Amino acid sequence: MTAFFAAQCFCFLAIAHPSPEPAMAPAADYVVLGQEVVQYVKKQFFDAKRGQEWAKNHERYAAGVRTRREFARLTNRVLAELKASHTSYYTPQDVEYYMLRAIFSGPTEILYDSIGIDCARLPDGIFVRTLFANGPAEKAGLLRGDKILSADGAPFDPFASFHGRADREVVLQVERRAGEAALEIRVTPRHINPKQEWLEAQRKGARLIEHEGKKIGYVSLFSCAGEEHHMALEESLRTTLRTADALIIDFRNGWGGCSPKFVDLFNPDVPVLTMIQRSGESQLFDSSWRKPVVVLINKGSRSGKEVVSYALKKHRRATLVGERTAGAVLGGSPRLLSDQSLLFLATVDVRVDGEILEGKGVEPDVAVPDTLPYAAGKDVQLEKAVRVAAKLK
Repeated sequence: MTAFFAAQCFCFLAIAHPSPEPAMAPAADYVVLGQEVVQYVKKQFFDAKRGQEWAKNHERYAAGVRTRREFARLTNRVLAELKASHTSYYTPQDVEYYMLRAIFSGPTEILYDSIGIDCARLPDGIFVRTLFANGPAEKAGLLRGDKILSADGAPFDPFASFHGRADREVVLQVERRAGEAALEIRVTPRHINPKQEWLEAQRKGARLIEHEGKKIGYVSLFSCAGEEHHMALEESLRTTLRTADALIIDFRNGWGGCSPKFVDLFNPDVPVLTMIQRSGESQLFDSSWRKPVVVLINKGSRSGKEVVSYALKKHRRATLVGERTAGAVLGGSPRLLSDQSLLFLATVDVRVDGEILEGKGVEPDVAVPDTLPYAAGKDVQLEKAVRVAAKLK
């Protein structure tokens, strides 16, 4: 990941599986932990004046807190007052904790137990939003839009339901259509590094979609944090997607991290090289995709994904389909606290060609609202993107 979006990235020690939290903890422990949060905000939040004012007003915000869950809920509530993206608190009981540590860990191996899904917590429950290609959930038959009710008879939690269950079957109760009887789906979690899972999904999920006589290439980037994702996309463009008439890049949900040079993959001004060997054999080398591009975006498209989407739209290299992006374009850094919980803090302000995208986002060219709950695998935004791509020249 470049310094642009991984500002002041810290490498962490390898994480051990957390032990269950005691029901009660001394209140003073959480006061001290809260003061760690306050000091980081005071000294490192990107807006110094706002950070110092916030710190002054929240010096002992955790007084009276008795449990980790209560502390996490309160900390996220007070951090929200800063009104800044890339500013949240996570514990080892959160899936996002492992995802963030994997992004920023460098060579350190961060592992968690996963069935290969990303979930949306909505007022009506927890719904499957993304299925990682080649993952256990996809193989087991879970679909986008499924509402997961329980796991092994206990209320479903995206982390706790699979923690410690790698290579052991978990029985999910799933509601595919509102009001219908629940389905039973058996799935076996695997112990995996989140970045490894995303890269596998990016590579295995790259495919050609036939529509009205056209071949539409499709690739989903749940994260583009790090050179690995950039290189994997280049490889897919040379191989699996080489014969496509147009390309769809799915930037919906997940994490950002794309560096600005990502845009060069679609820059028509990059020269085409002809490599001629002594034998006379010649080979073309073209590092740029020159055919039509559609980028799928939604309110979960954040950070570097927004920068790339903005640039491709501004320079008319892509058509954006979906919903306005998150408007989360600050530089964030992780801070590991004394109890191994994680503060993700906005430490750098970012302007894109001089423009502020934070709190604003990027508007699509073709607006398509999402319909996730009970979608039964249907994806109206992707379907529209395919139709748009097929008409582009």
